[in-house]
Amino acid sequence: MSHKLIPPDEPPPFLGTWVRVYQAIVVYLVLLILAFYVFTRIYQ
Repeated sequence: MSHKLIPPDEPPPFLGTWVRVYQAIVVYLVLLILAFYVFTRIYQ
């Protein structure tokens, strides 16, 4: 039976951890949706 070594996850290039990257993406998407909502309400 051969055992393969699993390399450790590399840290993301910014924000330090992958959890922070995912949180930043979610916040960005929520803000983007909110901005489009406001834009739509203004120019309806």
